[in-house]
Amino acid sequence: MSLETKVVSFVLRFVFEEPPGGAARPIADWHGVIRHVQSDAERSFTRWADAVAFIEQYVSVHQGNSNGH
Repeated sequence: MSLETKVVSFVLRFVFEEPPGGAARPIADWHGVIRHVQSDAERSFTRWADAVAFIEQYVSVHQGNSNGH
């Protein structure tokens, strides 16, 4: 029995947009952008759950492996 290797790649960026003049703004100024390398599909997010939902379109992240992890 041979194992098939499948590689799925993502680029994850975190971006902080500072207001001009240093005006005080909430911590929500941080956001992320995730890109699926193979398709160039990209999504912005402010919650990690949204990034995971994007990843799940390409990878079954809740699937267990053979050693129980």
